[in-house]
Amino acid sequence: MRSRALRGVIGASTLLLVTATGGAAFGQYPPPPQPQPYPQPYPQPAPQPYPQQYPQPAPQPYPQPYPQPYPAPYGQPPQPYPAPYPQPYPQPYPQQPAPAPTPPQNQYRSPGEMAYLYGVSIAYGAGTGIWIDSLASVSDPGIWTIAPLALAIAAPVGVYLWDASSEFDRGVPSAIATGMLLGGLEGMAVSGLQWQATGGINGGPSQWTFPVWSTLTFAGATGGAIGGYLFGELAHPDPHNLVFITSGAGWGTLAGVMMGAGVVGDVHNSWDGASVGGFIGYNAGIAATGLVSLGYTPSWTSLKAMWLGDMLGTLATTPIYLFYIGGGQAQHGLIANSLGGLVGLGIAAALTANTTDPPNSASWTPPFHLAVAPTQGGAQLGAYGMF
Repeated sequence: MRSRALRGVIGASTLLLVTATGGAAFGQYPPPPQPQPYPQPYPQPAPQPYPQQYPQPAPQPYPQPYPQPYPAPYGQPPQPYPAPYPQPYPQPYPQQPAPAPTPPQNQYRSPGEMAYLYGVSIAYGAGTGIWIDSLASVSDPGIWTIAPLALAIAAPVGVYLWDASSEFDRGVPSAIATGMLLGGLEGMAVSGLQWQATGGINGGPSQWTFPVWSTLTFAGATGGAIGGYLFGELAHPDPHNLVFITSGAGWGTLAGVMMGAGVVGDVHNSWDGASVGGFIGYNAGIAATGLVSLGYTPSWTSLKAMWLGDMLGTLATTPIYLFYIGGGQAQHGLIANSLGGLVGLGIAAALTANTTDPPNSASWTPPFHLAVAPTQGGAQLGAYGMF
């Protein structure tokens, strides 16, 4: 116990001695230095105001230049250029709508052409029956009507069967019908010219008889039908051209009749001159308009204007007869009428040469339609429309 107490006293004394000695030793050194603030590497200048902006140029027309950045303040690193404004995607110019394609022209005949041919073929069949009766010298009325009625039905039926087996091309039916009409009128004109030249109404021993007249008419119509078919197959004429040729026959006949009667100047012989002039004018009108139609197709407006110009030109020259009041051969005034009609026709044709018809306008609508259909053991003829 004593030794333990002795060791405790010695340990306590040693602790006190070390403590006192260490405190005196530590008291000989100065206090440690205090931490100083971190020195600034560069002196900060006083804030300066933004420099005055440079004058901006006047606005330029499109395209505008990209916007320029403001100058960077002093001491600041330059700023990158701002991204340019997004430009709109270039739009193409507005495109005009493409015109609708023109539908291809039908290469086959139209229903109106067939109606025209049916009507003319009925007249051709009836005329052919009359021609047969005249050659056979049929005088009984009951028997006389058989051939005209039978052929008046057979002719359109034959046209129908022909078209059904091989459909007509465009312009062929109307060309056949026009050829039959003009050819038949040609035969009648020849007969009339011979009748007038051989005495006219007074008659004469050299006048042709009715069988000869009917033969000429039949031959002219048949020849005209053949010529019209060939013309239609080669040229495929437009309805405007066929009406133009038919109108030329009318214009030539009117001008020829007046010119022939006016040139003779004798009342007793005026009909002779009119028949000769009309015959010449008829054929000259067909030839002239036929040649012109090969390179020119008039419009319906132009055809109407030409007929109106012919009539107005004829009427405008009628005051010429006032100069014959005191005397003279007034028949010579027909020369002025003939020339006036032709001049008016030419002026109207020149003024309306470039006119066109409205699109999708019907050229001609017949007042009624004829239809022929075969039946068992025969044929059926039908007509519908306005009567």
